Amino acid sequence: MPNKPNSAAIRTSVRLSLQFSFLYAILSALVFVMAYWFTQYEVRDWVHDEMRGVAQTLTAIHDAEGAEALISRVDALAEVSFENAHIYQLLDSSGSIISGNIAIQLMETLPDRVSAEDFQLIGDVHDEVENYWIRGDQIGSYRLILGSGDHVVAEILEALSIALVAGYLAVVILGLIAGIRVGRFTDQRITDISTTLSKVADGELKTRVPASEGRYDDLARVSGSINTMLDKIQRLLESQEQISNDIAHDMRTPLQRLRQRLEGLQNSQDITPDDVAASLEQTEEIIGTFNSLLRIAQLEAADRRERFTRVDMRNIITNVADLYEPAAEDVGMSLTAKAIDHSMEVFGDPGLLTQLLSNLVENAIKHCPSGTHVDISGDVVENEVKIKISDTGLGIETEDHERIFQRFFREEKSRNSQGNGLGLALVKAISSMHRATISVTDNNPGTVFELIIPILPAQQS
Repeated sequence: MPNKPNSAAIRTSVRLSLQFSFLYAILSALVFVMAYWFTQYEVRDWVHDEMRGVAQTLTAIHDAEGAEALISRVDALAEVSFENAHIYQLLDSSGSIISGNIAIQLMETLPDRVSAEDFQLIGDVHDEVENYWIRGDQIGSYRLILGSGDHVVAEILEALSIALVAGYLAVVILGLIAGIRVGRFTDQRITDISTTLSKVADGELKTRVPASEGRYDDLARVSGSINTMLDKIQRLLESQEQISNDIAHDMRTPLQRLRQRLEGLQNSQDITPDDVAASLEQTEEIIGTFNSLLRIAQLEAADRRERFTRVDMRNIITNVADLYEPAAEDVGMSLTAKAIDHSMEVFGDPGLLTQLLSNLVENAIKHCPSGTHVDISGDVVENEVKIKISDTGLGIETEDHERIFQRFFREEKSRNSQGNGLGLALVKAISSMHRATISVTDNNPGTVFELIIPILPAQQS
């Protein structure tokens, strides 16, 4: 199975690389053609500007120094024109040639461009001149004809053409090489993702997509999302496996006791109400455990945030303290509660938040010795409600601070006490639903549970 998506990925990436390379080649060709055309236009315009400048200079000489100076300057220009790269002709009012290097009289109406073969010039002609651009101007009573060969423009355009063609070939070749390399790299990353998903589908849940160091592109983001998803799936499956193992381990003893009691009653001729009551008590204990498991599963699986409302944690702290203060006094403990004077509102389910604090206080009363003091305090720090439930009891081993929130976990020293080890697991589930954090620290002596509930922006309005 992995080979098919791999080959498909290769075909897709290569096809996309070739398509983009082809598109880039076309765009590059258009750019180069436009560059050639604009260069040709600008160079020709420069030649015409040069001839216009010469005509203006000769006009200024005529106006300032007279006809003799004009004729002398035209003769000088014709003489210094190497191989007739530039041509000149000065005609008097009767049309006679009086100066220049053009041997024949030109037509009255001049074309913009004339072939070099149509001219009879004095002296040799540059072998690369094929055409002349022509310009005519009237200077006083004289007619001036100027021409410039196209060999300079041809050489510039030839050099530009070579550079553009070489540059185009380099762009196309480098584009293909870069496209193929990027395609192969993309293929490898897609193959890594496909291989990882295939292994996970085969049961290798610990497999992850290899991280691309220093890359933050779309594939890196997708890979990170896949790894995050796989982490969550693995945790959920491990949690389900742990639940199954815990149920098998922790429920076996009460079920065996209930079975033994029922077998004893089956063989007994005299069943007393106490025997029935004890069996019912054990049954209720088992049912309570399953109900707690079901409640935790519902909290973890369902989103009950539509039931959330504004809740002032001061009221919940007061209610829980009033509820458990008599129970604490009955076992020789003291319980106090203190919260700040101003609002401690959060967004949550008041019933679940009450159960959360109740479970923490009940846990302290149940597992701490007589003479322990339990304290509940609340405060608001940096848009967070912080609630602490501290006691001065026996404390919890440091290595167990995280494990106590697992289902059915109970410290060994309290194994003989009543309880199913699900109270703190329920606390953890309620905290997660409210996007809150619950942590455990030492109170020296005793334990401190700290609950931090964020005050969302929507709650502050």
